[in-house]
Amino acid sequence: MTDWLESIARAPYRLWGLILAGVLMTALLGQIVIERITLLTSGTEVRLATAPVDPRDIFRGDYVILTYEITRLPLDRLAENKDVFEPGSVVYVTLEEDASGLWQAKSIDLDRPDASSDTVFIKGKIDWMDTAPLVPTAVPGEDTTLTPRAEEPCINCLNARIAYGIESYFVPEGEGRALEDMRDERSVTVIASVSKNGTAAIKGLILDGGDPVYLEPLL
Repeated sequence: MTDWLESIARAPYRLWGLILAGVLMTALLGQIVIERITLLTSGTEVRLATAPVDPRDIFRGDYVILTYEITRLPLDRLAENKDVFEPGSVVYVTLEEDASGLWQAKSIDLDRPDASSDTVFIKGKIDWMDTAPLVPTAVPGEDTTLTPRAEEPCINCLNARIAYGIESYFVPEGEGRALEDMRDERSVTVIASVSKNGTAAIKGLILDGGDPVYLEPLL
């Protein structure tokens, strides 16, 4: 035993460095896994409607590019002061569940809402801003010829394109193309878990209003 301890003590500094690096890497990976499990199991579950993706953002490999109805938001309607926003701004979008069970954007702010309240908000970052008119969107399955949307396109209004870190999702090999088509038909709903600080993670998908599928494993 004594000989073993002496051999360890005489080990080159490089060996000790490798051991220390291995311990730190293991601890870091463990922390990442624990944080993700905590987010998926204890975050507030919200269901987000997806929206068609620009044809230039084609499906790549075995994951689907996702965009949401809350991806592009009208600052004129949702922000108290639209002039304080700019590309690169970290923002907090307060969500509210509608009658269909989907969560919609209620407001957008640079300041984080009170995490101790029951308010559900998601953290994002503005990619870019534009004044192109927003086209009113319909809830999946809704017949807009019978129930037209109250919102009208806002000419010259300022919109923000926001990324929430949940814009892609891995799926089984060979199934991405069909999901891409369903996404463009607005038949895909994303189940996301949102933590108290606004961090979001995808838990699974719902296709055509059915049962959840492609559920994210904890490990």
